[in-house]
Amino acid sequence: MQRDLAAMAAKEHDLLIIGGGIAGICIARDAVLRGLSVALVEKSDFAGATTAASSKLIHGGLRYLQSLELGLVRESLRERRVWSHIAPHMVHPLTFLMPLYGKGIRKRLTLTLGLTAYDLLAYDRNRLDDPEKYIPSHRSLNRAEALALEPGIESPTLSGGIIFYDYQMHFPERLALACLRNAVEMGAQAANYLEAREFVQEDGVVVGARVRDNLSHQPECVLRARLTVNATGPWSDILMDTLLGSREHKRLIRSKGIHILTKSITRGHAVAALTDKGHFFILPWHGYSLIGTTDTVYRGDPDAFRVTEKDISDFIDSINEAYPGAHLRREDVLYFYGGLRPIVDQTSNVPGEETEEKDSYRASRAAEIVDHEIENGLPGIITAIGGKWTTARALAEQVVDLAAVKLGAEAVPCRSGETPVYGGDTGIFAEFLAQAREKFPAFPPDVVEHLAYNYGAGMGEVLRVAEERPDLSERICEGLPNIAAEIPHAVRHEMAFSMEDILFRRTGIGAYGVPDLSVLDRIGALAGEELEWSPEEIKAQRDRVQTRYQPSSRARAVVNPRSSGGKTRERWPALSGRLARGIGPFDTVYTDGPMAAKRLTMTALKDGVEHIIAVGGDGTVNEVVNGFFEKERPINPHASLSIITSGTGADFRRTFGTPDDLDRQLYRVVDGETHAIDVGLLTYRDDSTAGMRKRYFDNVASFGMSGMADKVVNQLTFAKKFGGKFAFQWGTLKALLSYKGQRVRLRVDDTFDEILDINTVAVCNGCYFGGGMKIAPEAKPDDGLLDIIVVRHASVFQILKGLPGLYAGRHLENTKYVFMLRGRKITAEPVHASDEILLDVDGEAPGRLPATFEIVPRALLLKY
Repeated sequence: MQRDLAAMAAKEHDLLIIGGGIAGICIARDAVLRGLSVALVEKSDFAGATTAASSKLIHGGLRYLQSLELGLVRESLRERRVWSHIAPHMVHPLTFLMPLYGKGIRKRLTLTLGLTAYDLLAYDRNRLDDPEKYIPSHRSLNRAEALALEPGIESPTLSGGIIFYDYQMHFPERLALACLRNAVEMGAQAANYLEAREFVQEDGVVVGARVRDNLSHQPECVLRARLTVNATGPWSDILMDTLLGSREHKRLIRSKGIHILTKSITRGHAVAALTDKGHFFILPWHGYSLIGTTDTVYRGDPDAFRVTEKDISDFIDSINEAYPGAHLRREDVLYFYGGLRPIVDQTSNVPGEETEEKDSYRASRAAEIVDHEIENGLPGIITAIGGKWTTARALAEQVVDLAAVKLGAEAVPCRSGETPVYGGDTGIFAEFLAQAREKFPAFPPDVVEHLAYNYGAGMGEVLRVAEERPDLSERICEGLPNIAAEIPHAVRHEMAFSMEDILFRRTGIGAYGVPDLSVLDRIGALAGEELEWSPEEIKAQRDRVQTRYQPSSRARAVVNPRSSGGKTRERWPALSGRLARGIGPFDTVYTDGPMAAKRLTMTALKDGVEHIIAVGGDGTVNEVVNGFFEKERPINPHASLSIITSGTGADFRRTFGTPDDLDRQLYRVVDGETHAIDVGLLTYRDDSTAGMRKRYFDNVASFGMSGMADKVVNQLTFAKKFGGKFAFQWGTLKALLSYKGQRVRLRVDDTFDEILDINTVAVCNGCYFGGGMKIAPEAKPDDGLLDIIVVRHASVFQILKGLPGLYAGRHLENTKYVFMLRGRKITAEPVHASDEILLDVDGEAPGRLPATFEIVPRALLLKY
């Protein structure tokens, strides 16, 4: 299984699936098994987000009985049996113990009735060929029987317990990969690290998507399909925002779930623990205890999600309260992970409604399929939202049923519930395992068992790699059954492109705690042979792996001490102390000249810092934003930015409603939500070299009189003491008196191409510039578009007359002199080559026209 982007782009597919989690993978598998041509793209690694963040259970959804979702429970129980049939090496029965406390019989009776209904709804649970997959009905225990099984549940109020059964996945990421390999084996084309940037429409029909290869710097290309499927999980409604240009559609509740891995604290049973907010399980997993999950509403951007130190410490407190026998401390946590579960918001469809009162624990896990042709009058695309691991295959069946109708395809019965996944054709698994031990006597029994569970009938492919040279048959490290051959195998056959791919989603080596440096170095060397990594790249890969074991709390402030007329230098010691009390320890670095903030930010991100705090004016913020990117790619796509604005203009923060008061700004840094915003990419003629250069802008880039005014303002000293607004007005007045109208050719996408006599043209991601002028009152920094405000050449009197309206955002009413355009790519060039038409970029004057302005959607995570 290898990427072939040229082949993907060379043909029109029946289905283009965006999203490489278990839902998208199951859709691809079902569709190709029915004879449809399929392409699947994933912006990071397959099964790398929600799919990897599960409790590793294939379960019937016992708690859904509380809300009488009998259909969902029955579907889940049916799918539980299906998974054990098509992936016998990966899905195995698990015994659960639910302790009962207190003397009342009401709770015991309620649970007994619920589990009886659970058993009845699972009437076909043992219609399987493998008797080891059979699971019995529930049974009740008295106090002594329950304590004999799990002494850790001891409590004076313990009255007994109930035993019931579900299934556990041996390695969910590999199970998803097995489904994908089955799809590719049957003819599907798939690529990880291939990001859908925008939908392509022709005559009002979605005909595919423009994609970017996140592994290379190749130009973007278009993948065409008769029908596109949005299967992006927690990102589904964001992708719909991009498609529809509005929020008037199905919304998601994003449920945040945290798991921790510790030493084993039970005797091999999955123990249910109840809290005031819900429940969690202590699950036996590979000799450890996997504890989870939490279930709380997450309101930030899904790209910004991280597990924090507070998440871990709060969960440990809950575990020790609900299960006193655990006696867990922070140092007992060997590994942690978290993810976001997408839940369809059934309570409201009001755009922008806050979700403060939403309850993710009690929300339905039922999935929905949105046909945008019916819902929004937009043919060519459907969206699958919600659902869970267990029911992903059933959701895929419904999606492909709809797709076949819309494509006019021949009705072909679904085969995904009876076709084994890749490696799943083992027959009765115990017999397969015994035969494997006999067939490969040269390997220790635990190594053979590991390969059988992880690769099933495909384990021979790994062992053929092991035959290439003796060291590939050796263990990667003592204490684990993984052999070295799994590393090149992951690269050659499973599209692994990083050490994180290998450690967490191909071999599982990283899932038991941070490996020794010697182990990481050996894995880096083996992967480096396949991927042609330099020693520097191997070290960078190793460093990125190690950051996976550090909660998201690493922050660094990039401070411009000269901002706000030098007052920042005086204020920062007190501000930093208050900030540290809110976010914990952080580093501070100081700028020492032009573009120093960019250099310091790049260094911080390469050092593994995940939260940059820019302290200064708009110019400092712009430099910091530029430091987030290298070679037109984000250095760390997961890093976030906060701003504490102490400079002259403070225009960028105004768009987000950030207050003037510095203490309230600190509150935003500590407790604000993180959202993905767009940035602009500017290509322009540099003043210092006369060559063409590129830089990013977060707020507004303009040219004409504003460029001249910016140059004047930056040369002012005395006027800045009276504030940014006065300084800009003074500089603008000086520029206005000397500015003569200039002619430019302005092109916006394929919709506008004219020669204009201008005063100023502002290309806006944010709303404000010039110390508070509301130049683009309708601009939204997350809509994937730039607002272009064109101010035609006018007399000095007309410009001065319009200034009050400009600060209030009423200037667009003056249609004689001002008009607005919107677009994704804007090109401007002087009509007369000798004209010096200066640029103003977020308060700085970097150069002049000709210039091209392009939107880069959702490129920056901003916490505010």
